Amino acid sequence: MISVILPVFNGAPFVAAAIESVMAQTYGDFELLVIDDGSTDGSAEVIRGASDERCRLTRTPNRGIVAACNLGLEQAKGKYIFRMDADDFCHRERFAKQHAYLEENPHCVAVGSGVMFADPDMRPLRPSVPCLTHAEIDGQHMRGVGGAITHPAAAMRRSALLKIGGYRAEYEWAEDLDLFLRLAEVGELANLSDVLLIYRQHLGSISHSRRELQVARARAAVNAAQGRRGALARPVSMTPERSHAEVHRTWAWWALQHGHAQTARKHALKAAVLEPLASAKLVVCAIRGY
Repeated sequence: MISVILPVFNGAPFVAAAIESVMAQTYGDFELLVIDDGSTDGSAEVIRGASDERCRLTRTPNRGIVAACNLGLEQAKGKYIFRMDADDFCHRERFAKQHAYLEENPHCVAVGSGVMFADPDMRPLRPSVPCLTHAEIDGQHMRGVGGAITHPAAAMRRSALLKIGGYRAEYEWAEDLDLFLRLAEVGELANLSDVLLIYRQHLGSISHSRRELQVARARAAVNAAQGRRGALARPVSMTPERSHAEVHRTWAWWALQHGHAQTARKHALKAAVLEPLASAKLVVCAIRGY
């Protein structure tokens, strides 16, 4: 019933935990398609050691996440495609809950879930419970707001993905936004309120390391959707690239507001090393724990 597509590029430190979380699902009718996208850090050996008979490893030259996801889509046998990233972690009930929703809602072509944001060491930062309805999700996407469905938390109908032609290379770095905009034109999008994925944040992610290019391609994806739908073109507002200090401050405030004082202190101190004056108030709040 389910084909899980998990692209990996140099994910040796954490891919075993990601695979373990997939293998521990309460819903067991799935195959796990791991696409090693030219890793040079021994990821393939880790994957072989962590997998079982439901896991199939394919190694390719490094071609990027779009090519890796499309290769997985070509190999998939399941009715539903579940995405997963090598540095994230699934709740045990994730597959059961998203599978049940898709079975009960035939007009839905993609369903995501709430996620728990975590820092690079998997310390919790804050939960994110997204908007739930098609109108809210698609409305955010049409404004260029990514993440209305968290890509590695998505479960999608394979028939719908094939109908729209899968992922498109010209929108790489914003390929998920482009994908969900096109899926919204052939069916409904939804989110479950349940937190079903731990979503690791790190400074090497595309939203930090290639933000300028990501924003440009996201704008292009929204403009293309406006053209397909005959919609009135509107300005697309997106968050600009932030410094490492700003990111650590954001993580610290998140952690502090949600009761994770130790994690807040960790990132407040990192921010203070980089930008002492701008981080002074945060450091005081993190030390006292509120």
